[in-house]
Amino acid sequence: MVDANATFTAIAMMAAIVYLTRVTGYFIGLQLRHIRGIQPVLEALPGCAFMAILAPAVRQGSISEILAMACVVLIMWRTNNVVIATGTGMAVLLFGGPFLDPG
Repeated sequence: MVDANATFTAIAMMAAIVYLTRVTGYFIGLQLRHIRGIQPVLEALPGCAFMAILAPAVRQGSISEILAMACVVLIMWRTNNVVIATGTGMAVLLFGGPFLDPG
């Protein structure tokens, strides 16, 4: 049986941590913006953070997950359209998964 209070507490704590992380990063970025040479780092940071999450997932992923990620990256690179890229990645996972993944 799931405890409703524990579930609510976990959701509230996750929301608070995400919010504090984003706000803290924003304010730190504002303070560091005036330092010469830090601007390229601040501009590249979201991509680095995304890749830090993405790389282990792809490394441990199945064939359909790796193919879906490759499709998303290729479509984003060529079209710069998030909706089409995400939709294509989900379609590859949905329709290709049963055929590409063994077992």
